[in-house]
Amino acid sequence: MTTEFLRPFINKQVSLRFAGQGLRFDLSQSLFSSFDIDAGSRLLLKTVAQQVDLTAVAAALDVGCGVGVLGLCVQKANPQAQVTLQDRDALAVAFAAHNARLNKLRRVTVQGGLAFQGTEGRHFDLILSNLPGKAGEPALQAMLAQMAAHLTENGTAAVVVVRPLADRVAAALAQQQSVVVHQEEGTGYVVFHFRGGDGVADATLTPYLRGQVDFAVGGQHMMLQTAYNLPEFDNLGYDTALAATAVRQEKVSGRVLIWNPGQGHLPVYLRLLAGQAVTHYTLASRDALSLEISAHNLVAHGIADAQITSLHSPDFTQVAGEFDWVCIFPDTDAGAPWQARLLPHGAQLLSPQGRLLVTAKSTHVFRMLESGHSLAKQADRKKQGYRTLLLRRRP
Repeated sequence: MTTEFLRPFINKQVSLRFAGQGLRFDLSQSLFSSFDIDAGSRLLLKTVAQQVDLTAVAAALDVGCGVGVLGLCVQKANPQAQVTLQDRDALAVAFAAHNARLNKLRRVTVQGGLAFQGTEGRHFDLILSNLPGKAGEPALQAMLAQMAAHLTENGTAAVVVVRPLADRVAAALAQQQSVVVHQEEGTGYVVFHFRGGDGVADATLTPYLRGQVDFAVGGQHMMLQTAYNLPEFDNLGYDTALAATAVRQEKVSGRVLIWNPGQGHLPVYLRLLAGQAVTHYTLASRDALSLEISAHNLVAHGIADAQITSLHSPDFTQVAGEFDWVCIFPDTDAGAPWQARLLPHGAQLLSPQGRLLVTAKSTHVFRMLESGHSLAKQADRKKQGYRTLLLRRRP
């Protein structure tokens, strides 16, 4: 990913010193901690510098890395360490890779996916994480168990959590029989360093699942498995309902791209609406969890794995290909010129007879139209502050 692509997303650059070394980080309004290094990460780094022998770390993992602060600090302190940075947000992955280049750190691997995906069979001397407070308790417990499973014999996991979740983390560590070797409290945060325990190396979708829910979408009933930390887990949003209404009378067929499929409501609705007329589903999003749960729900409704492509992309404008239908629920990135870029890029992705459906808050759609585009309007619907446009290529 080029620095030029990320430039509109960069909010500011900050400096940080760790273990006597200076680093710089570009931050983004579209990601966590957009104006400074957050207090939780600073507390965690302080304890790591004081309690961990970084010279003995050959391999380290930063889970939920964000812009890469924790893992890159370790690599800067010990240039011989091989550091892996991982995040479920593809924009965070792009920023972490960018910040590694910014600090001239070369022994760094950056990868997207849910926690510990892609690390099967690997072990680390140090695992770091600023634990996500909104991930859901089952997902947090699973992350802690996976840390225990991926540590080397003498390895240490160092995590920080918001204070209201500290007791739950302590209980989970006790339950898995991990040994807490250091614990420290700061303003609003608690740090735990632990070793050993009964780990479970199972990086699957299971810990994120909430349960089966019956949804009514566009006159169709569907059972969906929903996931923690994604919207529309029990009720349909106005934007999804509006999008379903807009395509209800259309003959959807061929290759379909859905940007931000959420829990999978619209992909499954198109499956029920169009049957085998849709030959391939491309699910694309910054969020790996959205891609996983949407693909899971499509498979549960009879779509073969070979008919599904998942694209973990930092931005809609980075998606390539040709599609007969493009359905977009935009990321409303603060500070990035997405409203000017979305419709022109969508037009590039359409086949000659293709259709583009975009659904967002009415003010965002208005600004998109103001920015100009080459498409003809086929339908325009509004409901509860949302607006959906159905567009096609001009003759």
